[in-house]
Order: sequence, then structure tokens, then C-alpha cells
Amino acid sequence: GDIERKTLMAGKTEIGIISRKGVVDQGDYALAAAKDLLAYYNDYFGQPYPLPKMDMIAGPGSSQFFGAMQNWGAIFYFENELLFDPKRATESAKQRIYTVVAHEMAHQWFGDLVTMAWWDDLWLNEGFASWMEGKSSGVLVPAWKSEAAAVSGEREGAMGIDATSATHPIIRKVETVDQIGEAFDGITYSKGQAVIGMLESTLGPDVFRKGIRSYMAKYKYGNTVTEQLWAELSAAAGKPVAEIAHDFTLQGGVPLVTMTGATCNGGVTTATLTQGRFGLDAASKTPQTWHVPLVVGNLGGAQTATIVTGAAPSRVTIRGCGTVVLNRGKGSYTRVMYDDAGHAAIVRDYARLDLADRLGTLGDDFALAAGGYQDLSRYFAVMDKVGPDADPLEWSSVAGALGRITGLYDDTPLEAPLRARSVAILGPVLARIGFEAKPGESPLTSNLRETLVGRLGTNGDTGVADRARRYVAALATDPTAIPPAIRQPILSTYAVNATPAEWDALLALAKAEKSPVAKNRFVTLLGAARDPATAGRALALLKTDTISAPQKAGLLRAVAGAHPDLAFDWAVANRELVESFLEASTRSGYIVGLGAGSNDPAMPGKISAFADKYLPASSRGGVTRSLSTIAVRKAAADQLRPAVTKWVAG
Repeated sequence: GDIERKTLMAGKTEIGIISRKGVVDQGDYALAAAKDLLAYYNDYFGQPYPLPKMDMIAGPGSSQFFGAMQNWGAIFYFENELLFDPKRATESAKQRIYTVVAHEMAHQWFGDLVTMAWWDDLWLNEGFASWMEGKSSGVLVPAWKSEAAAVSGEREGAMGIDATSATHPIIRKVETVDQIGEAFDGITYSKGQAVIGMLESTLGPDVFRKGIRSYMAKYKYGNTVTEQLWAELSAAAGKPVAEIAHDFTLQGGVPLVTMTGATCNGGVTTATLTQGRFGLDAASKTPQTWHVPLVVGNLGGAQTATIVTGAAPSRVTIRGCGTVVLNRGKGSYTRVMYDDAGHAAIVRDYARLDLADRLGTLGDDFALAAGGYQDLSRYFAVMDKVGPDADPLEWSSVAGALGRITGLYDDTPLEAPLRARSVAILGPVLARIGFEAKPGESPLTSNLRETLVGRLGTNGDTGVADRARRYVAALATDPTAIPPAIRQPILSTYAVNATPAEWDALLALAKAEKSPVAKNRFVTLLGAARDPATAGRALALLKTDTISAPQKAGLLRAVAGAHPDLAFDWAVANRELVESFLEASTRSGYIVGLGAGSNDPAMPGKISAFADKYLPASSRGGVTRSLSTIAVRKAAADQLRPAVTKWVAG
């Protein structure tokens, strides 16, 4: 027929790939990953996978809401999330396939074998599956450094939402269909993942796993609420966990632990700690109390575990002398801040910190400046310590921060000098690792190359842009002319800088492409042009039958990436057309989300007016997020402007 199935055995379980005809061999990578993951999960959960087979079904197309669905024994994936094409896929795409497979397979336990009783506890499914994808990757593919990568990735993403007025508790009341859709967000996934990691770090891996195994054994084939998980973890630990766990799941927000007055006398270091709240807007700075489990250590020496709670100062004591590191290993879900002497020591000894602590320091210092807790010069002082041979994850973090700073000042006098400064900083890093992948290089180096090519291309680096044009021109005769290691950022660079004629060439490539995955990517790129007139041509495509309904949703969102005001206004003017190509689960948040990237002072009013006219009060989670995003970005731009102006001038 029109489909093929390929299988292998993993113990007594048959694992299969089902795909359209002709591409089933692209499932070999996912099959091999699934075999390793099944053995790992069978052992970790203490409950062997109970079904005789586990199929992974690759479907063409895309969704505005999901990339895969964990049907028990017959997991559905869109092709880009499961099939690996070595002639087109980047290293990060390969890594993405592995982690999506790991996520969906974890759901065979957390979600299918044991299912949450109601949507209020959705995080029991999604937070745990997100955590398990990193946990399993860290064990089975250590070169990815998954635990450290989560510090600068998922942790930062979660805190970016959680430190705003749009936050909500991990466990939330869900009463409507739209609220179900809204629950699938960064708090449920990424904060849930971080809180689970914090509990494992606090209890210890063996004790934590003992509790998870007990939970699985007791509640398999049943439904649960979060309190039942806390009970099993408490029994395994021999002490209650609810006091800590409730603080991080029943209230939103990000704690902030501040250290002052570290001194060393007689070979013992003492310091004062206080617990406050980190926020990026006024609402998220309202005082709250957490019981924050924290590891505090001397660099290269002893460490101690403590609980920091409340604004009243508490003393911590550590054997030995040396630079004090708060939240060592970054296992706890908290921001940390040092007094001047403590931060100066961190800067001085930055290179001696463990990787997770280096990444956490970069993230904390940037966020604390954006929130108005300290000057951005502290972040720049740490960034300057990231040397040419630093870990690729550090340079990826720096590149991301430079991109966020530049984005705050789009269409202002600071934009051009910021782009030029970014090119001056990141260009030599790309020159060092090279455009072409090298045999035996770290996968993280390949990922960094993708990041650098994309960032430099977006910032107008002429060398990268010219190379992108040459590569894309070659696609006319060879669909795989671009080396897979840089295919996606090269295409993005071309699309962002496209002239009208180059946009026409990109449209021709999209029309001619036979692969559903590649075609979807080409269509999305048609919306990336920086030139407003060219972006308008992309919007015109939405009124034609040239592309499919899912592709239209992706294209309009792509236009909003560079032109949020243009995309939002067009969507409002063509609301019925837009809603005709949206999935029901995304309608309440899609159009208002298009305007979230706007710097126009009028946009919040336009979003609110749209919501008042078309959205019921129970369906405005997306409105809240969009308005919060705009307000937080404006506040950060105002807060950081003096330091940024000084930095680009220096």
C-alpha cells in the first residue's frame, strides 16, 4: 500500500516505524534510540513496558498545537519529529528527534500507565516527560550535556514566563476547553521539569527513583493527583517533601536568594542569606515565601545543603575558605544574587566554576539586570570571561543574550550598533570553529555553528549572507547542495535578507519541493523577510490555494516574528479567513499572540479591544501572556538602555 513498517525487537517488545512509502529508512535513528530508551525506562520505572509492541507512526503535515501524541503502543509523530534525513537535517534536528522520542516514550508510563485524574494535574504527564527526556539523554548520550543545557535552556524559558504577571501555579484549576489548551505551556512543561529536577537533587537520585518506582507500582492502570506522588516520595525519603513541593507547585513565581557578608575565619566561611522574589514586572515582585533547598559551596572545596525561607536573614556555614557559589550545580529552581564582593569573586574565578554554574551565572546576571536588581555591567563582566575556547553551551548562551538585547531596541538608534557589536563578538567564534563540520567534532560544536550562522546572518554579516545566497542558488540543480550541518541557518539567513527576486526564488523552491518536511520549512521561511513589502507578499499568499491550511498558520506566525504589527493588523482585518485555517484549540491565543512581539505603544490597546470583542473572559490566557510580554519587554528596554548605550559606545 501507501505505507511501510519497519521493526526491531527490544527484549520481548516489537518496536516499529510506520511511514509513507519510501522514507521508512529515515526512521532507523529513532528506532535505535527507542530500543535504548525502552531498556532504560524499564529499569528506571521498575515497571516493564507491558504491551507486546510499540509503534511510532510518522505522519506528513503539521499542527499548531502539538508535534507528537503518546497514544499507548501507537505513538503518533509528525515526520519532522521522527524521521532523520542525513542529507538535510542538522545536528540539532537529530537531537530534537531523540528527545521527542524520549518524551513520548516516557508518557507510556507517566500519562498512559498512570494518568492524571484531571487536567489540573497535567504537569504529572508533561513535566515528568520533559524531565525524563533530559534525564535519559544525559545517561545515554552524555556528549549532549543535557543537565547543563537545561540550565540555560528550559530553566531560563520557565523563569522568563514565571517571573511575570502571566504566571500561574503548576497545579491550576481547569474548567473549560480553552483552559485545557492554555495549560500546555512553559510553566507546565519547563517549570514542571525544573521542579522535578530540584526534588531529585534535594532527595538524591536513588531515593527519588525509589519513590517513583513505588508510585508506578501502586497506581499503574489508574488515575492520580499530585498529592499521591508527594506521599510516595516522602515515604521513600523518610521525611515529608510537601512543604517544599507545595511552595513550587501551588503558587506561581520565582524565588530569589541573596547572599551578603561572606567572611572566612579559622577555616570556616559564614554568609548571610535571605529569600525574596524575582520578578520582571510589578505584579511578579509581590512578596512570597518559599522553602528553597539550596546547595552552597566554596569553589573547589566543601559544600552544605540548607533551606532558605523568608526575608529574615539566616546564616550559612561552610568548611574552608574561597569563592562562595550559591545554588551550586543549579539544582534548585531559584535566582541567586551576590553582594559586590561576592560577585567580584565569581567574576574573578568564573573559569573555575563547573559548567552548570557558569551557565547559571550568565542566566541569573542577565535576568537580574532586566528586572532592575543590579546593573547590566555585571552581566557584561561575566560575559567577558567567556573565552575563545569556552564550552559551546556558554557561547550559545551569550549569542542568545545578545539577540535578546538587540531585539529590545529594534527600530531604534541602538539597533544598528548592537547588530555590529554582536557580529564583532560572534564572528571570530564562527571563524574558529569554521563553516564546515569537522570529523569527530562535538555535537554541541555543531549546534553552536548553527546558532552562530543564524545569529550572524540575521545581524547582517555580509560574509554569511553572501555565502547563503551562493548555497541557495545551488539548490536549483541540487536539493542537497547545502551541507546538512548548516542547512537551516543558511536558509534562514537567505530568507531574512531576501530581495523581492530572491523571495520569488524561495517561493519557487517551496512549490517544487516534494518532501513534506522540507516544503513546510520553505513555506515558513517565506514569512521571515526583514523587508516589510516582501512580508506583505507573504501575507498575500494566505488568500490563495498555493499552500495548505496548516502551512498558512505557520506562515502568518513567521511574518509576526519580524513584523508583529503588520501580522496582527492583517489578521484582525481578515479574522474569519484566519480562523478558518486555525485549529480550534489555538484560536483563543493565536491572533493575540501575533502582536506579542510589538514595540508599538498602541498594541496593548489593540489586543485588549480584540479580546473584548471576540473572546470570552474564560479564554483570555493568551491575551494575558501577550500583554505581559509586551509590558515586560518595554520595562526591560527602559531599564537596560543606559547600560546598553554605554556598552555599545565603549
